[in-house]
Amino acid sequence: MYILVTDSAEREILLKTFSGSVNKTCLEHFIQKEGYGNDFIRILFKDDLDEYEDQEELEEIGTNRVVLFAEYPAAPKDEKMYLTFEELYSYVGEVAQENYGNDSEIQELLLKLKEELCI
Repeated sequence: MYILVTDSAEREILLKTFSGSVNKTCLEHFIQKEGYGNDFIRILFKDDLDEYEDQEELEEIGTNRVVLFAEYPAAPKDEKMYLTFEELYSYVGEVAQENYGNDSEIQELLLKLKEELCI
């Protein structure tokens, strides 16, 4: 069972942990509204979730949110947090800018992501 993280400092830690996964492939998945990550930390969209096992998450994320799941060793215990599409876009945009600067391919992917998320 995942513990819901609402504390802003803890949320920042989880996002920082996921930041190593933000790359071209990650953006390509997010543009398709497909989840991305690894066995220990991942961000999932509605269509990535099972309608029976993940009923709570499906109700929480609706049509414009995602869920981040983190498990040990990415987090001290199984944790989850929800992000709106706007928060997700802002976060990946910031990480991409820090890691890739003005890489034209990354910038193009960010524009496509913004369109797909209707931001």
